[in-house]
Amino acid sequence: MKKIILITVLLLCFLSAPLQSQAAGIWEYYITDADTPVTIDTGATTAAVDIVNHEITLEKNLTPNVVSFWPDGMLAYTVLKSNSVGFYMFDGTQMVEASSLEIPLGKNPLALATYSTLPDIAVATPTELRSYVFDGNGMSRNPALETSGLTNAVSIGTRGYDVAGLVDNNVKYFNFDGSGMTENTILEPCEALNNPLQLALVEDSYDMAILERNQVRYFNFDGAGMAENPTLAVTGLTNPKAFAVKETGEVTVIEGSEAKHYQFDGAGMVYNSALSVSGLTDLTAVAFRPGTWDRVIVDGTQLKYYAFNGSEMVYIPELSVTVNDLLIGGSYTPQGIAQSLGYSGGVTNRVRVRARHNLPINTSVTWWVTADGTNWTQSWRVRNDGVNDYCEVYNGGTWTLIGDAGMALPENDATELWVELSPGINVRWQAVLETADTSVTPKIIGGVIPAVVIETDHTPEKPTVDPGPVGCYAKTTPTITWTFSDPDAGDTQLAYQVNIHRQSDGALIYDSGKLYGSDQEFTLPGSNQPDMPSALWSSGDYQYTARVRSWDSFDQESEWSGPADFCVIALERLRVSKIVSPPLGQTEPDPADPATHIMVPDSLPVDQLPRIKAGSEVQILVDSIGPVDSLIARFPYLTYEATIKDGAQVSDNPSGSHVNRWLAEFWTSPDKSEVPDGTIVQAYLEGDTAANSAYLKTAAPYEINLARIEGSVFEDWMVIIQGRD
Repeated sequence: MKKIILITVLLLCFLSAPLQSQAAGIWEYYITDADTPVTIDTGATTAAVDIVNHEITLEKNLTPNVVSFWPDGMLAYTVLKSNSVGFYMFDGTQMVEASSLEIPLGKNPLALATYSTLPDIAVATPTELRSYVFDGNGMSRNPALETSGLTNAVSIGTRGYDVAGLVDNNVKYFNFDGSGMTENTILEPCEALNNPLQLALVEDSYDMAILERNQVRYFNFDGAGMAENPTLAVTGLTNPKAFAVKETGEVTVIEGSEAKHYQFDGAGMVYNSALSVSGLTDLTAVAFRPGTWDRVIVDGTQLKYYAFNGSEMVYIPELSVTVNDLLIGGSYTPQGIAQSLGYSGGVTNRVRVRARHNLPINTSVTWWVTADGTNWTQSWRVRNDGVNDYCEVYNGGTWTLIGDAGMALPENDATELWVELSPGINVRWQAVLETADTSVTPKIIGGVIPAVVIETDHTPEKPTVDPGPVGCYAKTTPTITWTFSDPDAGDTQLAYQVNIHRQSDGALIYDSGKLYGSDQEFTLPGSNQPDMPSALWSSGDYQYTARVRSWDSFDQESEWSGPADFCVIALERLRVSKIVSPPLGQTEPDPADPATHIMVPDSLPVDQLPRIKAGSEVQILVDSIGPVDSLIARFPYLTYEATIKDGAQVSDNPSGSHVNRWLAEFWTSPDKSEVPDGTIVQAYLEGDTAANSAYLKTAAPYEINLARIEGSVFEDWMVIIQGRD
């Protein structure tokens, strides 16, 4: 048991430890009361951010228009139930339901409002606006007052028999023209609304108020249209659920456990505690009784009536009712957005966000990011289709599966989640929560472990390639060096790539490919195969251009460096192409078959040198890079030098060609007293050019051990003495 407790504690410590990163910036969000105010953009967020349970979910549908009085101020109000409309009237003692007026509606009514005449009402549904009027016997529909233009309105208000509603975050206003309903755009605000929750039409004027997630906005009719009046706005609200507006312009807002009342004091709207009601538990709606400060406040399934006694608002139980089947928001909205405020760790063009989710069946969360605060890029999503959960990245119109939803967890280093963006200093994330089943919601989960982690990075700068030596490199395997640079402090080189081009026409002659390592140098390889020339020699030229690109620690690729020109004047690939009468056990190269030639690199161990007999003919080949006019060849051994055939060397190409191949033949003395076994024959080769001499080595002494003496050609000769008959 103690072991289990210890392991649990250690795991929690690990998960709650700050994540480490070499990125330019890293920020963690835990969904707490401390970090939410500095993380969440409340103006752009429509999802529910719960700092008590440390989770982000879809909002539950609000029901701000479930109770309404008629404009005449009678002690009567109508109530929207889960599948019907109820009417409650004062009988002299208490409020009683007029069951003869009850209107069955079917499923999913949305909002309720009263017309100018009691008991006429309007009801918004997912498919239409319905109008019900009293026909002398009961309530019947009046098609002339109905319109499909308010389909799916989340809030409605009436003025006479005019109706306005909130549809798709916009106000739609309809007049009754004597025969039907026509839209009147002059009475619709032109200003963009920010996630409006409810609207209210002000009696005895064409004014309108709109509740948003952080304020009440007020609009006056100025004779030409609806003009916003900031003086009558109520600002600084936190997660309001509903409001009501008196004919005087006073406002009561449902916020938290209080119905807060605001009045105009000559300069602006101010809170009035005496006309406010607190200490409630489950507030969802409020409605004024016209001509008074009285109001009905919906608290759970109770419609509580409050009246002003001259000093405070008091509860009147006789005028209150309990409606067990009251329409209460319980289903989730199909979609909601959680968006962060801006982060800045310097200019960045690369962002990764990771998050922790709970995904019921048929839910998803899609993540967007921006580096400049304006240009949003869809990044990745997690979803549950009822069979499995998935994590998919977005690639220009296509979703690519990278694993299950756990791939996106903050503790998983999923490099596929990095996104290239337009550079900027205003990094933000946005999560779009969606559900096809409004009884469940996806969640982003925090608490003692981070819910969301966002990182920024920047592509490395172009590497700066160091200039080569004055003149040309004196070897055919030059070392290219460069400097790695990244705008992100502390970032390091993960990998690099070197390309060599022919300077004359830019043709690529060597590509290192992507090589992992932090070294900022690369030595161009030669060839150690006798039948395979080096890349430089095969290019046919001796002047080249080097380009380098690098990757940072997050595998972010730089642009190619600028061109770095260099040249090479050197000899390479010394090999023995012919041995006449080789010693026993020594492979005999075939002059006509390059694959059989014996490579003799610098510093080859003596016991690995090719073996030749004293006095045997040996042929060597060597390649030159650079405009070599002639080759000087000497083959010293002990205090002697070998004899060179014909005293000259033969080249494949004309003298002075940019690359060439030279042949030389020599033999030592066959006398074993002069050339005992074990004698080392060296090669001194010097290519003569107008600029630098070309050697096999970069510094003196330039001689290279070429061959080792074993035996003598004298051993191959047989003397026949001829006698007389």
